[in-house]
Amino acid sequence: MNQSHRLFMIKHGAVVAFLGALSGLAYTFVITGDIPGSIRAWHLAHLQGVMTGMLILAVSACITHLNLDQRKCGILVYSFVITGYCYSIGPLWGAVLGVRGIQPVMPLGNIMMFVSNTIASISVVIGLGMTIYGCIKTKS
Repeated sequence: MNQSHRLFMIKHGAVVAFLGALSGLAYTFVITGDIPGSIRAWHLAHLQGVMTGMLILAVSACITHLNLDQRKCGILVYSFVITGYCYSIGPLWGAVLGVRGIQPVMPLGNIMMFVSNTIASISVVIGLGMTIYGCIKTKS
């Protein structure tokens, strides 16, 4: 594990959390009725962005304790960063367009949100799997 991986995660975790915080601003305007939109969709966009950003920051704090070679560490890092952007931009897109992305059906915005959620779901499982693997390989 090198320090650049950790800094990369810190930077992108903060950006993802920031996107979630910005979604939270829009969420407040939807709650007050100042802008139209689904309260549920904006709540999801806000929480997913902030929580995924915090997940990336948390993993960056413990990554130095994992026994992973450079390649596996890179897989862990990029899988969490991909997860973060997909889980922050996808729901934001869904809230703006008024789609849920539950199934890959038209309109195009719905398909884009579905793909974003699918990519995030796969990449977070890979990242968590690498985290568990790194823990198992670490001698206590």
